[in-house]
Amino acid sequence: MLRIRPARPAEPTFAFFPHAGATALSIGRLLTALPPQAGVAVADLPRGGGLDDGTPPRQAAAAAQALAQGLAALFEQDARAPRLVLVGNSYGALLAYETAWHLLDTALSPERLVVSGFRAPVLPPADPPLYRLPLPQLRAELSARYGGPHDDGGSAWGGELGAEALRADLQACDTYRHARAGRLPLPIDVLRLTRDTSTPLEDLRAWQSVTDRPLRMADCAAGHFPWAEAPELIARTLVHLTQAT
Repeated sequence: MLRIRPARPAEPTFAFFPHAGATALSIGRLLTALPPQAGVAVADLPRGGGLDDGTPPRQAAAAAQALAQGLAALFEQDARAPRLVLVGNSYGALLAYETAWHLLDTALSPERLVVSGFRAPVLPPADPPLYRLPLPQLRAELSARYGGPHDDGGSAWGGELGAEALRADLQACDTYRHARAGRLPLPIDVLRLTRDTSTPLEDLRAWQSVTDRPLRMADCAAGHFPWAEAPELIARTLVHLTQAT
């Protein structure tokens, strides 16, 4: 995890978990839209493929464990625990959910989750696995389903350097199967992206089955990549959700 800036006293820290194939740069537009008093951190998993020297994890459980350890390391010297809000979009929603489970028994237990663009983790994949497709076909299929992210300064779906990370993240997503007993004792807010047709409404509502708190849903006029498409709207929504009781 990469800490961008600390929160001012009593303000939330948003920890962002981006979509498959993304880098930490994917929060750039959203970062500028968030109020300066809010803390910001972002998942910074190894991307490989020439982007860094790491190997991208190919299992969601392994990725989430590493992210939880990274968050703990970021805040271990802080005098008080942060108001930690995990925010995940698409594959990042799954990572935020699994990371929350790892953090439950620590001093860093999250205040809430905010998710978008992904079915409830208890639901099986609705489509055949994508990660085995040849790269041109893979990118064409992703673009047909979701459009292009264009949120990290590169070409659609990571460019040539991002191919290894994209395929690894998709493998982690496609092979994930829910294995948690019980429900998270944390609130979950779901952003319904009204211009995103990839995730049916009933699949979003099914997030209620993994939390023991009432589920809240907020409509956002954006497509599958709202952090880049509608950063001001998402920033306002996040602030509202963390202020609402």
